[in-house]
Amino acid sequence: MKQSRNNQITKVSIVGIGANAVIATFKVIVGLLSNSVAVLLDAINNVSDALSSAITIIGIKLAGRKPDSKHPFGYGRVEYFSAILVAGIIFAAGVSSMIESVKAIINPEPTSFTWVSVMVIVVAIVGKLLLGRYFQIRGKALNSDALVASGLEASFDAVLSAATLLGAAVSMIWSINIDGYIGVIISAFIIKTGIETLLDPLGKVVGKRVQGDLAAAIKSKVNEVPGVLGAYDLILHDYGPDTAIGSIHIEVSDTLSSHQIQKICRRVSALIYSEFKAVMTVGIYVMNDTDADVIAMREDIRQMAMSQDGVQQMHGFYADEEDIAFDIVISFDHDAPTICHWLEEQIVLKYPGKKVHITTDTNYSG
Repeated sequence: MKQSRNNQITKVSIVGIGANAVIATFKVIVGLLSNSVAVLLDAINNVSDALSSAITIIGIKLAGRKPDSKHPFGYGRVEYFSAILVAGIIFAAGVSSMIESVKAIINPEPTSFTWVSVMVIVVAIVGKLLLGRYFQIRGKALNSDALVASGLEASFDAVLSAATLLGAAVSMIWSINIDGYIGVIISAFIIKTGIETLLDPLGKVVGKRVQGDLAAAIKSKVNEVPGVLGAYDLILHDYGPDTAIGSIHIEVSDTLSSHQIQKICRRVSALIYSEFKAVMTVGIYVMNDTDADVIAMREDIRQMAMSQDGVQQMHGFYADEEDIAFDIVISFDHDAPTICHWLEEQIVLKYPGKKVHITTDTNYSG
């Protein structure tokens, strides 16, 4: 499965290299013949696109290496680093283009476009639109940030090529040179694309929160397993586009035997791997669901907790003759120690003689 995905990404990237090389060659010829810095910068941008595709191929090959003793989680994150490197190349190309465009504004030189050069630019625009669409469709299908980024960049390139076409038209019709200004616009878009391309893979390397819809889907599936009373504390670590490892807590009745609980845990971990290709450790919260007094106490304390701004959830509640224990999830923008201290005081006042144990959980999965 992984090898097939890698091969398909490689094939798409090779198509990108070939297409960008052809387009860049024609643009260089047009740029030199017409003495247009905007067209030449546009050609350089296509060369950077081809280089980006080459880096994507290298990255996917390295990311496909099997896990070993030094890297037991595999090399999948190398693919994110390749996407970051692609973003850096795009950004650097944009800065370089901006410098040259400003020079062209300060010291403009006459341009000389022909109808043949205009037709070459038009063909290049159509080619980049088709290439961008192809990259985005395949990138989403193969869950490849690098391909999606290349597709977005190709689509932007088509817009930027349209800007050079506008410059050529103005030059041919009114003999006004706006070449440098067009180059500045192109450069600004390239820089913007580089920054935007950087954010997603960088976020995944740093430790981006699990998408809310994915977290909801996993918890929903877990709650369908017979015997599961609730699913909480989902943590998912991304080790590449098709490798995820994490943990989740499930709530079960305190009337179940250890054998029954183990059976439920194995069903949960197998289900998550089958549906989401994620290896999960399953933790247990035991719920008193038969003692009416404990049930009433749990709902009373839940109301106390949820009355405080910033408290998003309470779970894992358990109480016996001596202790009351539960977890609460508090939003990042509220002071957790202050909320927990207030809540502990309120519980001790209402249920004297009990030891209160509050664990503050972090909302890792949205």
